[in-house]
Formats: sequence, structure tokens, C-alpha cells
Amino acid sequence: MSRATSSPAAREMAIPGTHDAVMRVFSKVCAPAGLDVLDLGAGEGALSVRLAAEGAAVTACDVDTGRFAAEGVECRRCEPGLPLPFEDGSFDAVLAVEVAEHVDGHDAFFAEAARVLRPGGLLLFTTPNILSLKSRLRFLLSGFFYSFGPLEPGVRDAASQHISPFTLNRYEWLLSCHGLELEAVETDKHQTGSLLLCFLVPLIRLFSRLRFGSSAEVRRQNCRAALLGRKLIIVARKKGRASLPSVEGSGGGPALP
Repeated sequence: MSRATSSPAAREMAIPGTHDAVMRVFSKVCAPAGLDVLDLGAGEGALSVRLAAEGAAVTACDVDTGRFAAEGVECRRCEPGLPLPFEDGSFDAVLAVEVAEHVDGHDAFFAEAARVLRPGGLLLFTTPNILSLKSRLRFLLSGFFYSFGPLEPGVRDAASQHISPFTLNRYEWLLSCHGLELEAVETDKHQTGSLLLCFLVPLIRLFSRLRFGSSAEVRRQNCRAALLGRKLIIVARKKGRASLPSVEGSGGGPALP
């Protein structure tokens, strides 16, 4: 694991503003300084540089190490569907930005993230938000969710397509199957298209409560971040003795705005 100081060649490959939002959320749930952090799906390494600047000991991993440009950070090659090239319990935190939507087989993805995390460690990942009001309207009218268009037949290069449109509830269930407990759900920004449809929120929440009850899982599916956000930023914690501080004010679970 190495520390980077500066790497102007490493460009942010995510949607502009995503790394700002990720750093905001990550710094909110724990102090990066001194943590062993895995930047999974690191791209050119722009996020690795920012994590290292906050004092984290960063290791990167990507399917294409040739484009990685963050000086002073080791980047190892990983293959989709195969074990990550790290020992069990190697990291305090795993960050995967704009990766989940490209993954075909989230069981392996979450199982490997959980394996390389220490007990109490954090997984933070982003995904396009298909639950937003804008996305729900798009699906009603076209049959396709926001950020998930028609798939190109026969193309198995997942990196070139968004192939996994999952709801927040499905992610929460998958995480729980691998010993990861949902801790926080936030967004990078509110969509203008969703804000224009916010008059539907009371009706959506009423219908959901009448149809499915008022459990935390049901309310979370229609929380503010889910209904209005462009991208979901999801934080989960590996069960076991906590080695990192809990989310402030979480009370053992994510807030439900």
C-alpha cells in the first residue's frame, strides 16, 4: 500500500461531481486518515489521489491497469468474476465508484468486498438511481430506467454498458446475504426532472404504505435520496467488532428522510 501526494495526470473518469460527493460522504462516516483503503475500479486513479491526500493508505485495483496514472499508488489487475488479488481482512474500507452498474453477478462482487474488509470495515459504492421520480416516469413511458438503455446483443464487455439496474431494496438484501449491513444512503445531487415531479411524493409514500406496510425497508425505497437523487451513494458495514466509528446519528441504521 502506498501514499500519493500529487498526480495531475489522473483524470476523474466518473460523472463530474461524483468524487466530490463520494469524499463528502466517506468523510462523514469515518476519518480517512490512517485507514487502509481499496479503490476498486480505480480508473486513472483520481479518487486514489484524493483519498491519499486525506491521509489514507491507498491500494487501487482495476481491470485495466494500463490507464492508471496516480503516482505512488499501487494498482493491481482484477478480473471480473474472479477473486480480488488481496488477502482476507486487508482493508478498513472499500470504495467502488461507478462500478456496480457494470457488474454481472453481484453475489461475487459483494462477497469479495466483504472478504477483503476487516470486521467493522466499510463498503461505499455508487450506482445510477433507478428509483428517482425521473427514472420512474422514464420507465413508465419507455420501459427503460434512467441511465440504463437497451443492451447491445452479444456484447459481453460489461465495462461498455450499464447492465444491472437494481433497486435500493435489492442492494440491501444482497448486502445482507454477505454479512454487510446498510448504514447510509445518500445522493450526489437532486435531479431537476425529479424535483419537478415531487408533487407525487405523498401519493407514492401513501400507496407504498398501504400496499407493503411501513417497515424501514419500504420507507427507505421511497426516501428523499431515492426519489430525488441522480446517483445513489450507498454505505454498508461488515458485521463484527467495529474497527471504525459508526455513522453519526445512524442509531444502527441509515436515516430515512
